Amino acid sequence: MHIARDADPALLPALAAGGVRFVFDGPANLRTVALAGTFNSWVGDACMLERVTPTRWTCTLPLPPGRHLYKFVLDDTHWIADPANPWMSEDGQGNSCVTVCLDGTVFLRRRGLRAEAPGVLYRNHQALTSPAWLPDAVVYQLSVRAFGGDFDGVRARLGHLADLGVNTIWMMPIHPIGVAGRRGSLGDPYAVRDFEAIDPALGDEDGLRRLVDAIHARGMRIVFDWTLNRSSVDHPLTVTHPDWFQRDRAGNVMYAVPRREYFAGFDFSNPDLRRYLVDTMCRWVERFGLDGMRFDDSDITPTDFLDEIRAALAAVRPDIALISQAYDEFHHVAACDLTYEGGTREMLRRVAHGEAGAREFAQYWNESIYSFPRGALRLRWLEEKEQPRADAVFGHDAHLAAASVLLTMDGVPHILMGQEFGESGWRDWTVLFDDWRLDWSKFDHAAFAHFSALVNLRRRHPALRRGATVFIDGLPDGVIGMVRSLDGERIVVYANLASTTAALPDGMGVPLYARGWDQDAGSLDAHGCLIAPLR
Repeated sequence: MHIARDADPALLPALAAGGVRFVFDGPANLRTVALAGTFNSWVGDACMLERVTPTRWTCTLPLPPGRHLYKFVLDDTHWIADPANPWMSEDGQGNSCVTVCLDGTVFLRRRGLRAEAPGVLYRNHQALTSPAWLPDAVVYQLSVRAFGGDFDGVRARLGHLADLGVNTIWMMPIHPIGVAGRRGSLGDPYAVRDFEAIDPALGDEDGLRRLVDAIHARGMRIVFDWTLNRSSVDHPLTVTHPDWFQRDRAGNVMYAVPRREYFAGFDFSNPDLRRYLVDTMCRWVERFGLDGMRFDDSDITPTDFLDEIRAALAAVRPDIALISQAYDEFHHVAACDLTYEGGTREMLRRVAHGEAGAREFAQYWNESIYSFPRGALRLRWLEEKEQPRADAVFGHDAHLAAASVLLTMDGVPHILMGQEFGESGWRDWTVLFDDWRLDWSKFDHAAFAHFSALVNLRRRHPALRRGATVFIDGLPDGVIGMVRSLDGERIVVYANLASTTAALPDGMGVPLYARGWDQDAGSLDAHGCLIAPLR
């Protein structure tokens, strides 16, 4: 999120002898304070702070380079963000952030980062070179079962995706699902029981190959979802290779992340495990011609292992794209092409609800861009698998206005299956624990037409994909305006997230796309948008 306030340096995470020092000030009646985060798989009692005064607690923890998300755990019960640290995560889960640089120093995003005053990570690091096709991608995430029932059913609905205009399909896990500890009738699709097999309910290898071929025939790409840190607790590897897994104090296979008893966590210190996983990924890419992989919960994966994966997969397919479900700046240096970027959604929500303005949105964009390695591509979303529908977050009309920002911004936009036609049954990925399907009978044609117009406009105008971005100041409350420019083409984008009509400045050509625009009055309806060449 944008940095809304300055902080007391004495209370912020800081480099100290032995690692990073964390400080918490709280009431004198606290009994315990713990530190939980991506560095210890969110275990609530793994790192206990020491009381040094009646109200102050501290600990020092060795942390590897990279972004770390964390919370304090008070009296074993209350999980709270660090009240001293204004840098909040972009994942919609209210975590505090700290990044450790390669030299061991601590980076904290601060107010005012911009092109003229970039952060140290922007100055010192260049993102790896991504495949040429990736900056032009619009990613569509789907579950095979929920979207089409099986591979043939998805293939039959590729025309829908072509009409929408998306060009990259992210296919959620298709492996057999574990049975032990299963939740729901089908279980968590990310609890994989066999990394080398296909769930027979979805089809077979020939069916998958026909689907991939059909995707490629339409000029689309396919990204395969990979569960990286764990298997199901009943995976045969827990018996044949027990040394590949984490163990609790009693010696039982376990996964450290709380409330995930049906998982078995990998021990990445074992080189044979790493080799098996990398070789298995390479076989999938080779056999089916996959264009990319998306790594689930990669914020708790060792970065050096991600680097290993990148090197191996690039040797098989040089133009492969890797997506990290993380917000880690250092994943861009040698491993992954895209990291998640959910701050856009939260800032747009705040603008729509009157909690922030366009200036704060632009501030967040600058602080985000100029705190990452140069050229880092971010996966921007309004919906993703761990979040509810954007209609529930914004309201339907404001969601459509927010989509007009998302689909004309820099980075790579992401759409979750059904988002484009107003599907309302999605809660989060736990709906997939049962035989849940998209309800195609409740199809909002107006919403689909809006998404399709925006996606196809993005496809036709390179400035909306690869152009420079300049935000427009001085607009009415709730209106976000920006100019995207490339090779002499300048396109202005206005989105009114407010619930009132807004007057816009002159200087535009014939609109490329508009919703709620009154040309004669020069006004934009509540939740309307206008995209036009700039004269």
